[in-house]
Amino acid sequence: MKKALALVLAIMMMLGCVSFASAEDAKIKLVVWSFTNELQGMIEKYYLPQHPELDIEFQIYPTDGNAYTTKVDNLLGVAEGAVSAEAPDVFTLEAAFVKHYVESDWTGDLKSIGFTDEELAGAFPVMAQIGQNAAGVQKGLSWQSTPGVLMYRASLAEKYLGVTSPEQFQEKVKDWDTFLETAEELKEKSEGAVKMVIGSGDIWNAYQYQRSQGWVVDGKLVIDDELLDFEELCKTLEQDDLTHKGGAWSEVWFAGMRGDEQTQTLCYFLPTWGLHYTLKPHCAEGADAPGLTEDDIKALSDEKGGTYGDWRLVDGPVAYSWGGTWMGINAQKAATWDDAKKAAVHDLIYNFSLNEDWLVQYAKDSGDFVGSATAVKTILDNGGTPNPFLGGQDHYAIFASAAALANGSLMSEYDDTINGLWNDYVTTPYTKGEKDLDTCLAEFKTAVAAAITTITVE
Repeated sequence: MKKALALVLAIMMMLGCVSFASAEDAKIKLVVWSFTNELQGMIEKYYLPQHPELDIEFQIYPTDGNAYTTKVDNLLGVAEGAVSAEAPDVFTLEAAFVKHYVESDWTGDLKSIGFTDEELAGAFPVMAQIGQNAAGVQKGLSWQSTPGVLMYRASLAEKYLGVTSPEQFQEKVKDWDTFLETAEELKEKSEGAVKMVIGSGDIWNAYQYQRSQGWVVDGKLVIDDELLDFEELCKTLEQDDLTHKGGAWSEVWFAGMRGDEQTQTLCYFLPTWGLHYTLKPHCAEGADAPGLTEDDIKALSDEKGGTYGDWRLVDGPVAYSWGGTWMGINAQKAATWDDAKKAAVHDLIYNFSLNEDWLVQYAKDSGDFVGSATAVKTILDNGGTPNPFLGGQDHYAIFASAAALANGSLMSEYDDTINGLWNDYVTTPYTKGEKDLDTCLAEFKTAVAAAITTITVE
């Protein structure tokens, strides 16, 4: 009897295992790679509970030391010549290297998995442009749009400049000449105690969007005249002591956000993510601790004399964008997908980048500025997002205005390399008075020619 029962149980267990394995095998497996856990959290919280038919394997490789791009290159075949079975189906691309991949054959046309012109029209143009190759093929879509604005401290503007509203402050920074005049006025009125920005490098991300041409046009290096004006502005800011002479991501940069006495700073040029993930967490000592609520951060700021509630947003001198994360597909693997898998990948990317209903809810939950223009319009039509950190100002309305104006066509696959060389060979030595501009430009061109042999440098 016991043997018979054991045999029945064994058979039942075997049948159970077979049934379970069949159910698992029936799932559509997607391999997704990223360089942060942001997308993973979004998928696990919002997407997988509604899609039990999917088995999503998520891998995270940090961008430190090019670990992520090296891994992607190797497994997509860029470095080794053949795609690996371990390679991702979907992978994320950040602004620093998105163009490198969308200009290659290793990312696929999103229309090949079912995206339509009507769907793609829902994205903000600047983010769609950045996700396209030179031929206009859409190879990446972003769940966020990252328009940049000028963030300023209302109390300092009122105390030293007599400004009592964002509209008044925008007049003080409406173009770069006026911006510089205001910086000089601030120095005089505060007796040098308050600086316009932490460092001249803070304005780079905004200023470069004034160019009429990107770094490379028809295979040739281009130095737009606006960049020469940028150097003169930076030199004046440096030589006239209008900044704290600090750099982004440094301790002095964050200290200015807290309002520390020795680093009083009026302005920061930051994009959407800069509001929620940079400025707010550094508005007071300890405000960047994990798990803090909005009320916790405000309480810390009140206790420690921080800057919560003292910030306002304006357009500033120019519309620009800074950052973003795009989702792309592995072209070689996509060529082997059946219709069911194509539909699954389409739905995944569509949901996070263009699905209005989902993005409206995500924006409400996170405060993040999403990449769908139609979703943003719905949010604004429903009353916007009054923000207590900004004294009740609606950050969505300001960001929406900037997003509609920024030009993503200026970006190229060479930007990360050339931007670094421009800073090292031109901006730093010229603004500090170490070398004249002609010498700096000549050394810059030599450095570009050595670093990028696929373009012409004259």
